[in-house]
Amino acid sequence: MVRESMIIYEGPRDYEFAVIPHAKRLVEALETLGMKIREFSIQGRILTLNGYFVLHLQGELIIERAGLMFKTLPQVLVELIEDMEENIKKELKPLGMFVYLRPSDIKITYEEKPKANESLVIDCPEEIKKECERFGKGVLIDLRDKGIAIDTLVISSYVVGRTLKVRVTVVPNGETEGIEEVVKKKIAYLERTIKGYNISLEKVEVITPKIKPVLGFVLIRKRSIEREADEIVQNEEVKSVLAKIREPSENHRK
Repeated sequence: MVRESMIIYEGPRDYEFAVIPHAKRLVEALETLGMKIREFSIQGRILTLNGYFVLHLQGELIIERAGLMFKTLPQVLVELIEDMEENIKKELKPLGMFVYLRPSDIKITYEEKPKANESLVIDCPEEIKKECERFGKGVLIDLRDKGIAIDTLVISSYVVGRTLKVRVTVVPNGETEGIEEVVKKKIAYLERTIKGYNISLEKVEVITPKIKPVLGFVLIRKRSIEREADEIVQNEEVKSVLAKIREPSENHRK
């Protein structure tokens, strides 16, 4: 059974109705052949070629278990990806949109076992947890592509008014250069998918091996709570309530 979280689409929202179902069918076909798919992420962008609008698709298919189909998998995938492109073309052609997806545009990653040393922690409001989790997975994938090994990635967020404040904490396994760049680039995913809020990336904090991770998380959360408390106290409505609470005490002292 293909879980919704398996398919991650980052691209123009107007065309996800055509991309996601056909990506799901590709995953279903592979699972029918006995494979176990961890994730199929797809990125889409609009290009203009010779006056025509083209939706260029590319992405990554993460396979946890290929089984007996391992040797024939490359040819099977070529056929399935070509079918996926053709089916998406049929749906988007009436809208004047062409589609470009080559089998080589889909990176195939084999992970016979999930990486035990890679942990993703999500600390955010329940209504946006799915989007934050996908954001975190996208960050892990991009870091992996750059050869940056990660022990733990923590995505925490909280709402202040109409602003969603996001903090990213990373515990790397070695190299740290390039982490902040990846996170800042990937935050655009939250800006596209979470409506009604202004997305603010508060900080990207890298905890080096010299700092014990648990202690680091406690300190980060402490600072976050202190900051939230300061913002609450500065709220005008809260100030008004506090003033009314203080009035009886001041009158009593008089």
